[in-house]
Amino acid sequence: MRSRALFIVALVFGVIGLVYVTGRKSHDSSEALDASKSNSQPITSSTFRKAANTFAAVDAAEPPSPATTSNLFQLLMAGELDLELTSEQWAEYLRQYGTNVETLLATQKKDYIKLAAELFPGDPRVQYAVLTRELLPEARREWLDRFKQSAPENAMASYLSAREYLKAGDREQGLKDLADAASKPRFNDYTLEQVQNMEDAQLSAGRSLVEAKVAAGSELLLPQLAMFKGLAQEVQMMHKEYITAGATASAEALAQMGHSLAQHLTAGDGSRTLIGQLVGVAIDRIVMSSLPPDSHPAFLDGTVQERIDELTTFRQNTRTLTADFSPMMARANENEIISYFDRMKLQGEYKAMLWLQNRNKLR
Repeated sequence: MRSRALFIVALVFGVIGLVYVTGRKSHDSSEALDASKSNSQPITSSTFRKAANTFAAVDAAEPPSPATTSNLFQLLMAGELDLELTSEQWAEYLRQYGTNVETLLATQKKDYIKLAAELFPGDPRVQYAVLTRELLPEARREWLDRFKQSAPENAMASYLSAREYLKAGDREQGLKDLADAASKPRFNDYTLEQVQNMEDAQLSAGRSLVEAKVAAGSELLLPQLAMFKGLAQEVQMMHKEYITAGATASAEALAQMGHSLAQHLTAGDGSRTLIGQLVGVAIDRIVMSSLPPDSHPAFLDGTVQERIDELTTFRQNTRTLTADFSPMMARANENEIISYFDRMKLQGEYKAMLWLQNRNKLR
């Protein structure tokens, strides 16, 4: 069985790499977003997956006992603890809790998402899953329009639609959707509900509470971040064309749209995961890099340079946190690990890491 790494472990390695590329000069800004995409798998909340080790299957008659609190993190670091549910465990979970939107999407498996699409095509959570996992490509525009109708206040629907239009070369409709998205305050990627459902699935398989929380965090897929990368690159290309043509007003309006997307990821509802915030930082740096440093666009509270400085400070703070994270979590007891994951859901991963840092200072 293939082991997946705990997402916070990977932050020590993968996020630092992302932070490095986001700090490069403007002509390298798009590389920061390349770090948010895997060629073979959707991005996970672990940023990059640790190379998995292969272990001999354990006799089903003698299942391993739950890991103790003192060695849980170390086992995950070493790749010696696999918390991924088997096909049989997922089937039992569905048998116990029924075939509904929550249980089907909790699996994150394409076959089950397709089944959800057949049974519950009008549910926006299902529509979002179909679109971000890029299923049913022959009916993609139909699903995009359906998602926009089902969740009219959710900017996510408009962003995904804008990306598809721009990728197809339809700038008029793409810009219309982009402007529509920028006007919506809500940005729901259904992550909180998904994590809770995944925790429930782990508990149904007999995991301890701490194991269930760790597993749900490590297995969460975030395919939408790679899609935002493509959208940001389209915006960057158009912005350069406007600047070259001397269309200053259009360029600033487009920059505001790009900044709005970045804000959703760095400070809004999309900021619950650190990798999401870092992708937002990368997008904002792309937007800022094409504007005069001493300018004061109407959509910023200060100058462009002041915003760049804010992004740089966040990047530096993130580097410090990720460097200290592994030893801090290794010292955490069971209650602290549980509290960490609860705080991550309530306050976001970055603030949860700050809490853990302060907690360690009191030891």
